[in-house]
Amino acid sequence: MIFLEGAADLLVNSSVTQAIIAIAILCIAFLIGSITDLHMGILVLSTLALVGPIMYGDKISTLQAGWNTGLMFTLIGVTYVFALANNNGTVDWIVAMGLKMVGGKANLFPFVMFLLAAVLTAVGCATPAACAILMPVALAFNRINNINPIPMAQAVIQGCSAGSLSPMGIYGIIITGVVNGQPTLEGKFNHMLMWGAGFVIYVLTIVAIWVLYKGPGPTVAEVEAAGKDESVDLEGSADSLVDEEFGDFSGGSKLDTNIQLTGERAATLGGLLLMATVTIIAAVVKIDITTVVEGVEKVTATKLSDFIDISWTSLLIGAVLTLIFPKAAKGAVMQIAWPTLLLVCGIVTYISMLEKHGVVKWLGTLAAGAGSPLFTCVIIFFIAAVVSAYASTTGLFPILIPISLPFIVGIMDKDGVVTEQPVLSATMLLTGLAVCAAIVDCSPYSTNGALGVANAAHQSDYVYKGLFLTSWVTIIGSPIVAWLLFILPPWGRV
Repeated sequence: MIFLEGAADLLVNSSVTQAIIAIAILCIAFLIGSITDLHMGILVLSTLALVGPIMYGDKISTLQAGWNTGLMFTLIGVTYVFALANNNGTVDWIVAMGLKMVGGKANLFPFVMFLLAAVLTAVGCATPAACAILMPVALAFNRINNINPIPMAQAVIQGCSAGSLSPMGIYGIIITGVVNGQPTLEGKFNHMLMWGAGFVIYVLTIVAIWVLYKGPGPTVAEVEAAGKDESVDLEGSADSLVDEEFGDFSGGSKLDTNIQLTGERAATLGGLLLMATVTIIAAVVKIDITTVVEGVEKVTATKLSDFIDISWTSLLIGAVLTLIFPKAAKGAVMQIAWPTLLLVCGIVTYISMLEKHGVVKWLGTLAAGAGSPLFTCVIIFFIAAVVSAYASTTGLFPILIPISLPFIVGIMDKDGVVTEQPVLSATMLLTGLAVCAAIVDCSPYSTNGALGVANAAHQSDYVYKGLFLTSWVTIIGSPIVAWLLFILPPWGRV
C-alpha cells in the first residue's frame, strides 16, 4: 500500500482512476483494431481527441505536439526509396542474384531465402511486402525440389524480422524513434549491437528449424492427415493476408530470374548503400559545435545525426533518383508505408499524452516495484510475444518501451530527480523485447505466417500446422531465451 501511494505521487494532473481508465481505453482500442477492419491508428487518434480534452483538459494543439515528426519523416523517406527500387526492378535483381547463390544445393536454399529477406527488409522494405515477394518463389522452389516447406517458410519470415531491426528497417526505425523521444536514454542505447545480437538469434532459430525439418517434403499421407485435422483454421489464417499496417498481400509474385543490372538499378543500389553508410556514420560520429553567447565562445560536442540522419538522407536520395529516372516514380508515393506511419505515430501520440500526465511513469514504476526487475522483465517479454503473435508487432513497441523505462533509466520523482538507479542495460532489454515481439511473426494468424500458408498450394494444411506449432514454441521459448541471454548475464545489467 505504501508503494502504491508513492507511485501515485508520480502522476501529474491525473489520478490513479484517470490513469487506469486511460490505459484501459488504449488496451480496448488495441483489441478492437486487431479484430475489426477499423485502422488502429485512426481509432487511437480519434479516442485521443476525446480522452485528452475531456479527462485531462488538454488543448488539441497540445495533443498534436505529441506527434513524432522524426519518425514520420524517416518512414516516409525510407519506404519511398524502397518503392522506387521495387518499381524499377532493383528488388527483383537482388532476389535473382540470391537464387543463383544456391549453386544446385537445394537443401541449403532456405538460408539463401533468409539472407534475401533480411537484405530487403534491412533497406526499408516492410516485412509483409518482402514476405509477399519471396514466399511464392521460395515455396514453389520447395515443391519442385521436394524440400520440406517449414524451414523454407520460416526462413523467409525470420529473415524479414532479422532485417527489420536494422537502422533502416521498419522495426528499427520505430524503436529508434521511440527511444529518441526519451532524453533519458541519450547514449544508453546501441542500435547496431541490438541488430547484431537479434540477427544472431534469428540465424540460430533458422538453423534449429532446418535441423528439425530438413530432408524431403511431407509424404502424401502426412499432407492428407493435416488436411483432416479439424483444428486447422485456414480461413482464419487467410484473413491475416489483409494487414491493417501494410495493406493487402493476398496476391502472388512472379520473378524473372534473368533480369539484368541496368544503369538505373545500379544507381538505386548505390543510393541504398549510401543511405546505409550515412545512417551508420552519423550515428557514431560526434562533432564540436562552437557558439558565441554574450561574447563568450562555447564548444559543445554533438552527434552528427543531429544534422544528417536517415530521414532527410533517404528523401534526398529518393528525390535525385526520381529526377533522373522519373518512370520508376509512378505510383511510388502511394507505396509509402502510410498505414504504418498512421498506426505507429497515432499510438506514439497517445503515449505522449499519457507521459505528459505521468501515467506511463506511474505504470512503469508499478512494474519495476512489483518484484525483482529481472522477474518483471521476463513478464514483459512474454506479453510482447503473446500479443505480437496475434496482433500488431509494430504497434507494440511504442507501448512497451516507455513502460520498460524504469528498468533502464531508473525511477524518477515528479521533479525528474532519480530516486532509484537503473538496473538493466537499455540495449539488452530492448534487444530482448524486439526479438520476442518479432520472432513470433511466424504465427499463421500474422500476415507473414498467413502468406506462408497461402503460398503452400496443396501443402497448406501441413504448413499451417507446422507454423502454428513453431509459433507457440517461440511464444513460450523466446522470452525465456532472451532473458537468459540478454538480461541474466552481467552484460544485461548496469
